[in-house]
Amino acid sequence: MGIASFFGFGTKAQAGASAGSAPAVVVNLDGLRGQSVEKLWRDQPNLRTVVNFLARNVAQLGLHSFEASPDGNHSRVRDGALAALIAKPNPQQTTYEMLHDLVATLALYDTAYWVVTEDSKSDSGWTIRPIPPTWVTEAKADGPFAIAHYELALPEITETVIVPAEDMLVFHGWAPTDSRIGESPVSALKAVLREQISAQQYRQQRWDNGGRVDAYMTRPVGAPAWSPEAKSKFAKQYRDSYSGDGRNAGGTPLLEDGMELKKLGFSSKEDEYVDAAKLALTTVASVYHVNPVMVGILDNANYSNVKEFSRMLYSDTLGPTLRMIQDRINTFLAPRIAPGQFVEFNVKEKMRGSFEEEAASLQTAVGRPWMTADEARGTQNMPALGGDAEKLITPLNLAVPEGDQAEKVYTASDLKLLIDAASALIRSGFDPQGALALVGLDPVKHLGLLPVTVQKPVEPDGVVDESITEDLTGEPTDTEEVQP
Repeated sequence: MGIASFFGFGTKAQAGASAGSAPAVVVNLDGLRGQSVEKLWRDQPNLRTVVNFLARNVAQLGLHSFEASPDGNHSRVRDGALAALIAKPNPQQTTYEMLHDLVATLALYDTAYWVVTEDSKSDSGWTIRPIPPTWVTEAKADGPFAIAHYELALPEITETVIVPAEDMLVFHGWAPTDSRIGESPVSALKAVLREQISAQQYRQQRWDNGGRVDAYMTRPVGAPAWSPEAKSKFAKQYRDSYSGDGRNAGGTPLLEDGMELKKLGFSSKEDEYVDAAKLALTTVASVYHVNPVMVGILDNANYSNVKEFSRMLYSDTLGPTLRMIQDRINTFLAPRIAPGQFVEFNVKEKMRGSFEEEAASLQTAVGRPWMTADEARGTQNMPALGGDAEKLITPLNLAVPEGDQAEKVYTASDLKLLIDAASALIRSGFDPQGALALVGLDPVKHLGLLPVTVQKPVEPDGVVDESITEDLTGEPTDTEEVQP
């Protein structure tokens, strides 16, 4: 009873503790000749391919811990009880192994169990022990919706181990008869798996019991009779020359007396073995909501759709499973270990595109260069240059205004009015740079493309525009006629 003592549970239930029982796991494999789920996974390559594909792709994701924040700016927690428990769930398993076991068990049984107990020897103070569904012999019900405790039959333990419901974290799918458990997807694959088992047995029988003759010779009806000695001599000569390591092996035999060589053989094309195998793998993949291209059906695959299918893997295929696992942990486990914290799969790492796509999207989002020359050199394992190379260069047309310039925001109509006012001052004889500064515009360098010398401010009709000059300078101007 060592493992029971390790869990800290009793060996038998209290009398009258529960009124009934609920099924621990439902697997209907009638008609599969006594095959169990475990044996089907071991022997059927299609089932094993899809189940392992799901488990491996979930297990490789990091399961990170976060401190919840009311404003949504959750901070990553790298230390603490919850992070330590996820990093080392028990002395024998890693995070990858625990998650692989969880997803594979869900794929086969649609129900998985974790026993969660306090453990003073672990860094987190807790231990998670995944329990195979076959060890759970009964779930004692506490009414129609809840479970009071679970009864476990552990290997090499004669007594029944009782696990309280609060210490058992149960991951499950959906069953139409009982929402507390799931129902194995393998039940829906009975017909396909039975067909594959029969096909495997048939092929084995053909290889074991079928004749090994792939060609035979015939002599015409009117050919001279052979004596036993002549027949044996011809057969020996043919075997020595054209079979095994004979000097003419692989060559074309020279036949006599109208003899014919007729070929026999077994045609996998006529028996449609390849198409049947593809259909079986496609059916298994569809039951688990996996795109067949992702598990090796490449008939219609190309670069573009495989790339999109890879993106869909962590959204449409694995997204619901990831959400279910996160919700069960965050609702029933995390509050016990570290209140206010939660876990989340690191899906963003897998959803990232190529370096070129990510760089382009970041530059579009930022609007300007986002790496220094030294940072770029570092990606190519080149030494840093320092100086200007360690500074982030910003083009002048993308520079952010500072100081007083940051307050100058002009519309097109505002700019037109200021330019018109500066032009009037310049035509009236004021210094161009002073005129621009007066109206709030920065001086610009003249390139000499339109050299104009204004001797005197002259209006087209010979009248000085005194109102504009007075408005801009604040000084009154005497009105006088200008002689042309």
